[in-house]
Amino acid sequence: MARARLVAPQGGLVEWSLATFHASAFVLAIVFFLYSRDALGPALGGLNTLLGLALFVALWATTYLTTCRALEGIDLLREGDCVLFARRAFRWGAANGIAFLGVLGVVLIASAVFVSPSVLLPALFVAPFALVISAAVGAVVGALFSAIDLALVALARALAEV
Repeated sequence: MARARLVAPQGGLVEWSLATFHASAFVLAIVFFLYSRDALGPALGGLNTLLGLALFVALWATTYLTTCRALEGIDLLREGDCVLFARRAFRWGAANGIAFLGVLGVVLIASAVFVSPSVLLPALFVAPFALVISAAVGAVVGALFSAIDLALVALARALAEV
């Protein structure tokens, strides 16, 4: 089993680009979904600009760290590494979902302590279910984005050969 490490990853332009694309596309998909259900206004009603920016930066940071780990030692231009990347994207997508939920949980619990401490007990009950759901959603989103990434790499290869 792989051990967690506290050293910052040595990400390059590919990791930065993919993390930015993944975080932005994920947020954009949520916005489009809410807009299609006429729920965008109420969802954004209690969100100010600073909080929205902070949440996006937190999502981007967790996405960047997990993208660096998924791409560690992989060359996407080699065929054998594509399958390895898809498996790692599934696994690190789940880790990204859990990490972002952890950030949200810390923020919500910290604010609940000051506003209404009675919310903490239901939050502790819901937390295990939320972890499982966030891992499943993260894994599916990671697999989806790995398929998009690999398709774009294949397109770039085809265009480079022309």
